[in-house]
Amino acid sequence: MKKEKMTLIFFSGTMDKALAMLMLATTGASMGMEVEVFFTFWGLSFLKKGKKYRRKGILQKMMEFMMPGKKTKLPLTSMNMMGMGPAMMRKLMKKTKTPSVEEFFEMAKEMGVKFYACSTSCGIMGVDEDSLIDDVEETVGAAWYIKEAKESEVNLFI
Repeated sequence: MKKEKMTLIFFSGTMDKALAMLMLATTGASMGMEVEVFFTFWGLSFLKKGKKYRRKGILQKMMEFMMPGKKTKLPLTSMNMMGMGPAMMRKLMKKTKTPSVEEFFEMAKEMGVKFYACSTSCGIMGVDEDSLIDDVEETVGAAWYIKEAKESEVNLFI
């Protein structure tokens, strides 16, 4: 019997939405589903190792400067309060024994969740493969995602 499948598009570059994506991904995986997450535009910040300015045009450098450099630097969608919001959220999560973004990510990897970067978004944003964490399965295009989504029982856009 074919395994049920869930695909997610992670478009946002914020901590709260990253948590939602990871909670859904790990829940789907825990239910025996094959889970694939497609990161595009602002969501690419989650997959980056850090900020990188070399070999980028001026507009790409400006985008790099304005965007978070990696998953540990993601702001909150609301109540970011110049960086205090994410610190408060991390403290609340620790107090309530909720896994952090990093812990959820490790769980997702251990459960077999696959992570893919959008090739077109990478090109526009100036994100090369050396800028991405090693956990990215592959850099793929929108046609790849649509093919995978057509085969999935659950498709979510975050």
